[in-house]
Amino acid sequence: MTLLYIFTGLFCGFWVLIFSRLMWTLKRIPFFHNEVNKIEHELTHWPKISVIIPACNEAEHIEEALSSVLALNYPAIEFIVINDRSTDTTGEILNRMAASDTRIQPVHIDSLPARWLGKVHALHLGVQQASGDWFLFTDADIRFEPDALKHAMQYVAHHEVDHLALLPRVILHNFWIEVAIRTFGLLFLLSTRADQVNRPGSQTPMGIGAFNLVRAETFHQSPGFEWLRMEPGDDYGLGVMIKKAGGRTHFALADECLAVPWYASVKEMFKGLEKNLFGPGAHYRWWRMLFMVAGLWVLVVAPATALVTGLVYDSNLLLLFAGLPIVFHLFFSVFFIREKRSESISLLFFPVGILLFSCMLLWSGYRCLKNGGIDWRGTHYSLDELREGQRIKF
Repeated sequence: MTLLYIFTGLFCGFWVLIFSRLMWTLKRIPFFHNEVNKIEHELTHWPKISVIIPACNEAEHIEEALSSVLALNYPAIEFIVINDRSTDTTGEILNRMAASDTRIQPVHIDSLPARWLGKVHALHLGVQQASGDWFLFTDADIRFEPDALKHAMQYVAHHEVDHLALLPRVILHNFWIEVAIRTFGLLFLLSTRADQVNRPGSQTPMGIGAFNLVRAETFHQSPGFEWLRMEPGDDYGLGVMIKKAGGRTHFALADECLAVPWYASVKEMFKGLEKNLFGPGAHYRWWRMLFMVAGLWVLVVAPATALVTGLVYDSNLLLLFAGLPIVFHLFFSVFFIREKRSESISLLFFPVGILLFSCMLLWSGYRCLKNGGIDWRGTHYSLDELREGQRIKF
């Protein structure tokens, strides 16, 4: 019984710590539109921005996404869209849109140099073509509100930062993908210590693929994308580079001005995260992956174990251990809804989301180890190359 008390007390206490930490984290991450509303004076000079968008087989989304980007009412802007070896009609759509809007500079890539990830190489070429004072790195499926970029420039000027990372609203298609994505997002915020990013003098990096706005001068003082050439987590890696260059980063939630149709189903999310989870999460090591998954599974079953054994052995202490995570879970869910970050009950299934995440990690590791690396956008990258080029480890 002593071991049971220790086991359940430790892991049920960890649940309390997780929910407490999540509430603290979310309380300290600002909503972008609230921060912008506090800025009283509009800029009198608008620096030129180069919007850099890599695209590979994005025919389904690219026209709609580019249309929202082109509708940005920013006065000094260029769009560098890199067609990265697409085999669908992405290149044709891009050329057609460029013919009708001279602000678009299409770049077509036919081959990939050795020891480069395709997206990172595309970003590298995009920077070489850019002439702006600021670079906005974004994806080919992001929907922007027209004032988003103006507000972003007002924000960075007001707060005197070199890098602004914004987290978009995810367009959710069904309940279970909402559970999976919300859990993934919360775990990301915890693992990156997102609550510390905006603190004065903070050395905590942050990067979001949907919106990384970077001062060009600061970027050119960083190691550049060659440093990330074999890193699948290039978006967060960009934030690490900015810190290496001595830059100042801010992070905010941009639900009202950015949106992304990320994954339509849990099955699609499993497939999409094959390349991303095993490296940053388990450092491409099978034993580390199994240790993490075992810890997550034990964490999930601990409250139920305490509850059942407490009822069987009539132990008030075990029942207390079981009740604390439940109370804190409910309190966190109410807190989340009150902060207007959700109006559904998906957060009540957070433990199920953790199980889904752990299975995604297992699948990512299994596929990587079985194939001797990852297959991404039609190119195989070996495990040895990935380990050698890894820059991001959580």
